[in-house]
Amino acid sequence: MNLAMAQRLVDRRKAAGLSQEALAAQLGVSRQAVSKWERSESSPDTDNLIALAALYDVSLDELLYGEAANDADDLKDGSADTETADVADEAEDSAEHADCGDKPLVDISLARGIHVIDPNKGEEVHVGWSGIHVTNERKGEEVHVGPDGVHIDTLEDDGHSVRTNDDGTVTIDGETFSSWKEAHDKLDHHGKHFHTKVGRAWNKFPFPALVTLAYLVLGIVYGTWGMGLFLVFLVPVYYAIGDFIDRRHLSKLIEAIYPAAAIAWFLYMWLCLGQPHPAWIILITIPVIKALMRWCRKQWKHRKQAQHAPTH
Repeated sequence: MNLAMAQRLVDRRKAAGLSQEALAAQLGVSRQAVSKWERSESSPDTDNLIALAALYDVSLDELLYGEAANDADDLKDGSADTETADVADEAEDSAEHADCGDKPLVDISLARGIHVIDPNKGEEVHVGWSGIHVTNERKGEEVHVGPDGVHIDTLEDDGHSVRTNDDGTVTIDGETFSSWKEAHDKLDHHGKHFHTKVGRAWNKFPFPALVTLAYLVLGIVYGTWGMGLFLVFLVPVYYAIGDFIDRRHLSKLIEAIYPAAAIAWFLYMWLCLGQPHPAWIILITIPVIKALMRWCRKQWKHRKQAQHAPTH
């Protein structure tokens, strides 16, 4: 789907007075699906196209090809004659841009604003009447700043969804707070949202201070200052276990514990047994394990999305 059609979908939705969430609810699809249509990343299927045309009271040809004058644009900028005359040219320009390979695509229009897509980096920026919209498809990040407030989505499985509401409240990961202060008070200093009281309590416990105290005791009483340094590796393990208790993500537990265990084992072989070779080989496996765990999470995420995807 080209940029011209994507923009027509945006204009029609706004002319109907619908948000992306409201439109998604009427069609029975996700807000992310509507967002991808309007960013020309994907196209609605036949059923959704028919539903959109019926909802906006236009023909399919007008929705797909813009053959009729766009009343929404007329009301917005008062340039109906110019806009109607330029529709075909703009659609042709968008088609030409689509063949530019990995070069950034730029579309500038008085009605639509500035639209820049960099397929090489997976980034997209749109500045228009609705505000500023920035997306990074590779990182799964989306930011929108406009008259309807601030919307932030980090779509990766370990990210957050943040939204300001019209009544001044803030919704973070599905939980609504009365103010930013309340959200700040209930989240930890990393902005992490906990799902269970056990996870929150686990994270707030001053485990690094306990490790430091244990190191001093072992050093003063037993003189094991060198070996005591290995206690440091317990810190990332402790927080990885806490995250597992709170979210039940086994792949993240392995991804966090394995590097700490591998580095500790290598240092023990090198500093204590004098055998850095071939112990160093264990270090090479760290990025392999991390990549494998991330692949497992993505496969699991796609599987869950497929299970919950609406059928048409």
